[in-house]
Amino acid sequence: MVLMKELIFIMTVALAFAVSGPGVAITFEDIQHGAEVYNTGVETAPGVVKTLLGDERVQIEISRPNGTVLMAGLETKNAAIVKTVEGEIEDPTIVVVAEEDAIADIYGSEDPVTAFQQAQNQGRISIRGTTFTSKLKVSAALASTPALRFFAGLIGG
Repeated sequence: MVLMKELIFIMTVALAFAVSGPGVAITFEDIQHGAEVYNTGVETAPGVVKTLLGDERVQIEISRPNGTVLMAGLETKNAAIVKTVEGEIEDPTIVVVAEEDAIADIYGSEDPVTAFQQAQNQGRISIRGTTFTSKLKVSAALASTPALRFFAGLIGG
């Protein structure tokens, strides 16, 4: 069973690596470009993606091996990313915390869904809702292979 957490993080990975490759530090510009790439495919996203990621404010915190943290925010409306923020986003509804190396492992994997699940189990990735509704969404179990394929396709190019 696939959790909302996995769907959101896979979107985040797709955004972060839209123009980056393994071994390349993720930058805010990568996230901005990734948002553009994501938005070009959002109309073809499965309905579950549009419902779950409809109107959210996502805080992304990526820990780098050198001890620094990249912080960025995404705001979605009708599942499309309408705003990217360098630094913290005001009143996030979902918070994604990940190690940059874990994202690189997912990006380089032949099976990004399994690699994500392993990173999550190892505590290298966490996602939490901050509002009642987002907690319900994050906690809700989904069995959405089409959604995972959509996001994995963004990651793999």
